[in-house]
Amino acid sequence: MIERESEWNSSDESVPYRPAKGIFIGLLSFCTFIILFVGFFFWYIPSIGLVNIHPALPIILGIGLAVIILILVAGAVGISLAIIKGRDIFFSYKFRGILIKFFLPLMIMVGGILRIPKIKIEQSFIEINNQLVKGLGKRFKPERILILMPHCIQFVGCKIKVTQSVKNCVGCGRCEIAELLWLSEEFGIDLFVSTGGTIARRKVYEKRPNAIVAVACERDLISGIQDAYPLPVLAVVNKRPQGYCMSTGVEIAAVRDAVRGLLA
Repeated sequence: MIERESEWNSSDESVPYRPAKGIFIGLLSFCTFIILFVGFFFWYIPSIGLVNIHPALPIILGIGLAVIILILVAGAVGISLAIIKGRDIFFSYKFRGILIKFFLPLMIMVGGILRIPKIKIEQSFIEINNQLVKGLGKRFKPERILILMPHCIQFVGCKIKVTQSVKNCVGCGRCEIAELLWLSEEFGIDLFVSTGGTIARRKVYEKRPNAIVAVACERDLISGIQDAYPLPVLAVVNKRPQGYCMSTGVEIAAVRDAVRGLLA
């Protein structure tokens, strides 16, 4: 946790938040190479023994592995082209599931071996996820969108429980809860302040939204995107002037832009 805080706080706050997409594309390409190598290995080694069982078994195994590898490589290429072009290429958004469920855990593991800071990979993934969600081209009614906020966004000394109902906020201005409440009322969108991932998942299950705008730290956003899939999630990284999980903040303009990007 201390290491993650130092990674965040060491950055110049005057510089706009711009995740390095190059890290993501590089890791994606490296992981694709690993898939090709492993696929060949698992085909070649068993084929030496399988042919003794039946001459056709190596061919069948090879075709099966080739199909799986082709799908994964096509997903990697489609996502990479979408990242480079800044728009959907060859229905690249359809490969978002492969990215979330397969490539992301693999890239984090490979990034750890290559000593790439995990937070950099997470930031890149969040940026790419948002780009792919926008590439869906879908628009939703306000009542089908849910805004999720972490409870740490509330002023640490506040005695009012906005996690029970965000409308309990008295608008003192010490945190951004009041502005977020006004934004939700302006667009007619439900706003929920969660005390943790389990509560957030329960709220999503209860409301059954068609899309989500989520604010949290990188780690929690990644977990939320994975849990919510296939629901489209536009993720907004929070501000942490006092570190993790204490009096965090958010750019209201970023939340507004995310909401507008989903609205019909």
